[in-house]
Amino acid sequence: MNAGLLQFLFSFRQVCEKFNEMMPSNIRTMRMAKEIKDLTRNPPHGITCWPKNDRNDLLEAIVQGSEDTPYANGSFRIDIVIPERYPMDPPQLKFLTKVYHPNIDNVTGLICLDVLKMPPQGRWRPVNNLSLILTAVKQLLSDPNPHDPLDSAIAQEYIANKSLFIENAKKWTQLYAMENSSSRPSKRKSVEEPNGDEKSKRHRRASSQSEPQNREDSSSEDPTVSTSEPSSKIPLKRKRNTDPACEEDSQRSHDSPLSEDASVPEKQDKNFNSIDNSRNKV
Repeated sequence: MNAGLLQFLFSFRQVCEKFNEMMPSNIRTMRMAKEIKDLTRNPPHGITCWPKNDRNDLLEAIVQGSEDTPYANGSFRIDIVIPERYPMDPPQLKFLTKVYHPNIDNVTGLICLDVLKMPPQGRWRPVNNLSLILTAVKQLLSDPNPHDPLDSAIAQEYIANKSLFIENAKKWTQLYAMENSSSRPSKRKSVEEPNGDEKSKRHRRASSQSEPQNREDSSSEDPTVSTSEPSSKIPLKRKRNTDPACEEDSQRSHDSPLSEDASVPEKQDKNFNSIDNSRNKV
């Protein structure tokens, strides 16, 4: 075979491999740009979706619970990750808000939905889009499927005692999905906030430590106010030295400069008298 032909085939193979590597990323970018534009202009009812940090592969959505369901008036946050081979592979969705539901894992937030699975177990197809998927998730909240559960205990409760399931689902919705709920905790925090007992202990400890400082500040600002408790920081008055020798030395040290100062006016008077006598003689 001609060497030039071999070189051409080798170069053509490299170009094809590079094209195959670049093609999925370009398809995903163009496809997501169109889907985000459609979601912004015409979002499905009760669904809001937007990209995070201006990235097309990371999105977040909020699904409103439907009326006449235990999830009514709840806002459920969903995290969306778009894989590199999208739309050949389905996106990855998980709930960030805790949901009491047989098809949603209340620890990881994963969703058991056939449209999110590849065939033959699922019904994902490249023609599906985010709008269709989020609508299916909203429908799943209204119509659970206990026969394909992620949480078997909740699924069994849904089948055996549906009224109890509805009551528990409403409690979780009020606790985790209501925006006006003051007791709404965050689902997945790396550092947990201290509970009420620990906060009260810290508050009492801080107030007990600040009381002595406040007393000192108040006593220093207003000298007329006296406290019944003596302060340990006030220096004790020194006792007077009763040693006679020390008293005599101290008296001498104080008397000596005064005696010298007292003799100065007498000397000045004598000088003035001698000057007057000399003037009279002249």
